[in-house]
Amino acid sequence: MKLQGRSLRSIPATVVALAIVALPALAAAADKAGIFQKVLESPRGFAETTAALEQALADSPLELIGKSDIAVPDNAQKARVYVVVSPTQSAAALASMAPDEVSALIQRIGVYEAYGRVHINIANPEAVANVYFADEKQRDALIAAATAAKQELIQVIRAVPGIPKDEQQEPARGLKNYRGYNGDGPAKMMAKFRDFRESLITVKEVDGAIPAAQLIEQIKASAAKSAAADPEKGWQVVAEKVFSNDLAWVGIQNRYTSLKCININSDFRFGDKKDDTKYPGVDHTPAMPMELVLYKKGGKWQIAQYGEMWRMQLYFWDSGYAAFAKNTLIPSIIYGDIEKLVKGE
Repeated sequence: MKLQGRSLRSIPATVVALAIVALPALAAAADKAGIFQKVLESPRGFAETTAALEQALADSPLELIGKSDIAVPDNAQKARVYVVVSPTQSAAALASMAPDEVSALIQRIGVYEAYGRVHINIANPEAVANVYFADEKQRDALIAAATAAKQELIQVIRAVPGIPKDEQQEPARGLKNYRGYNGDGPAKMMAKFRDFRESLITVKEVDGAIPAAQLIEQIKASAAKSAAADPEKGWQVVAEKVFSNDLAWVGIQNRYTSLKCININSDFRFGDKKDDTKYPGVDHTPAMPMELVLYKKGGKWQIAQYGEMWRMQLYFWDSGYAAFAKNTLIPSIIYGDIEKLVKGE
């Protein structure tokens, strides 16, 4: 065995021992997957980069189901999330997955300004799929379809002029830790030790004879009403997808949620702040939008949302336990605002 042209015999024994001890840690680090993954850096401006990405998406087999500019405090940096679906992944997964696992089919691309460049990252489909497909009999096939969808995303993004990247971004975990995910460390109790299915709470039951498109129009009308009443907390429907007569997904966003998410994460990453990057948490753009899952159970539509503490830990745990303890009411506020939206209050 050689290290940079030197045989082990010429290296002090203590150095060799340390290297051997470090190997398992290095292997463990290599096995970690970020909930986000950086794919590209662009030297071009935000408008040019997003235009190129939108053209690449239009030329691809991926289906763009929505996009939304993400509010950053002080408008200091630009950010936008694109929500897409892979028809190939959907065709492979819908026949064998449970309806309440539909969030695994939603792919997100983030474009954001930071450190003098425009960056493109994704919510890592492989990590996300492990959250939702933990116990399926066809889990391996479902994960393989998600991995293929990830490669589709990367291929499309790299059609944008720029520097290719392959960086797992925080929060990062071992892939096995995404299976049955119910929170992190001492904060698991904040999510009540619930996995995604236990965290997916029905807000409203609706007659199953109503078409999914009609339900979505009702949600849009409620969102418009909320936005008119409160521009900060009022909601917008920014993405939607009807997968079948029994299954749909809706992405919702408001200014309050964006500002809180970006600001809280940035405050607890003060070491990453620079003069041109006051809000490093903007790299968490693909955590948004918030989600509504519409599926039928017992002949009735279930309009459901995730427990926001569970969801926030999944995407924002790198803020640290102190951030969650300091802002413990924020997820419940977001949850309550979404509940009012669904109920039309």
